[in-house]
Amino acid sequence: MTMLRLDTQFEIQNVATPKLFKVITPEEFVSNGAASCAGEASFDDLMLWLDESSTGNLDQWLSVPVGGFLLPRNSREFDHVSAALLMDPKDPLVVQPGDVIVVSPGSNVVRVLYRRGANSNLLFMTDRCNSLCLMCSQPPKDVDDRWHIDENLKLIDLVDQGTEQLGISGGEPTLYRDGLLAIIEHAKKVLPEKSLHILSNGRLLSDPTWINDLQRVNHPNLTWGIPLYADNAADHDNVVQAPRAFSETMAGLYNLQRAGQKIEIRMVLSKLTTGRLPEWAHFVFRNLPFVHHVALMGIENTGLAKKNYDQLWIDPADYQAELSNAAFFLDIRGIAVSIYNLPLCVLDPVLGRFYRQSISDWKNLFIDACQTCAATHACAGFFKSHSTKWQSRKIYPLSVDDLKDVQGAPHETA
Repeated sequence: MTMLRLDTQFEIQNVATPKLFKVITPEEFVSNGAASCAGEASFDDLMLWLDESSTGNLDQWLSVPVGGFLLPRNSREFDHVSAALLMDPKDPLVVQPGDVIVVSPGSNVVRVLYRRGANSNLLFMTDRCNSLCLMCSQPPKDVDDRWHIDENLKLIDLVDQGTEQLGISGGEPTLYRDGLLAIIEHAKKVLPEKSLHILSNGRLLSDPTWINDLQRVNHPNLTWGIPLYADNAADHDNVVQAPRAFSETMAGLYNLQRAGQKIEIRMVLSKLTTGRLPEWAHFVFRNLPFVHHVALMGIENTGLAKKNYDQLWIDPADYQAELSNAAFFLDIRGIAVSIYNLPLCVLDPVLGRFYRQSISDWKNLFIDACQTCAATHACAGFFKSHSTKWQSRKIYPLSVDDLKDVQGAPHETA
């Protein structure tokens, strides 16, 4: 099954500087204009989607004073247009009405920064990070990429209104502290109905001055997703390849609690972490009883994970007992638990109540073995980086009766 992409190539004209556009149909333009965007926007921020149905009055639409036009084909009849032109997409399914895209001079690649209706829209903060996790799916780079701050502030203005969740991630978002706080504050102002979910290693949050800043911004629905990979410093610091990381992360978690923040603890399941899952669950409950959610996550086999395969790989079928022990221990004690990123057929059926169809739509796929499965509507499937080297021996197509045995699976996207 083909996954969605986040970029494709166009023939591009009249683009002199990097620019974000909100793509809208003529009908949406007539009914809403710039109000199609959640925040401050002008006609210059809009790109009109002119498909084959618009050819009857194309000249009229091309005279509309918007920032650009997206057209299914190239033609000399567009030569008089001074606005940005995106024509003849290599994959016409990638960019759709409602999306926010970015175009740059000297490049024919158009990236989708926000996709209307997607399950995983993300504000990307930086490629930089102060850890080097053994399974990092996006190895950090030593770059100054503060330009992402302004891009995200503009992106917030252009997205749809609505109650979906927006993620904030990197790299490590807290490395650009002032920029991150500005983004949270702007999102609160422009998108008060949307929840925010920040992925951070929590280490820099050990600075107690974050407490006043977060209380000042006071976003009404903000969650911090913080990874904790062990119940002890030696094992956690080994996984993240950073000395003192465990103590810094724990201090950061306590500061988040003092600041009144919602906290999710994340655990990536690997050979290095699953052996002590029950002990880890005890540690979380006894030392972090204020967390509102625990996410137990299958590994994404890309980036540094491929390099560290021998240290990390364990067949998920071989840690189901430990996973069950940890999940039920926390659940019974009132901490919400979710299991992410594992194929449903590998899961012990008793864990169905915790299962989520979690892999982002732009990097989600199902392999040949899944094509006759009755559970693809409910299953997380695989990451686009999937290979047989990382495949459980227990992959098989589930029947309708098998699916009934997955007790209480909510079949929802987390």
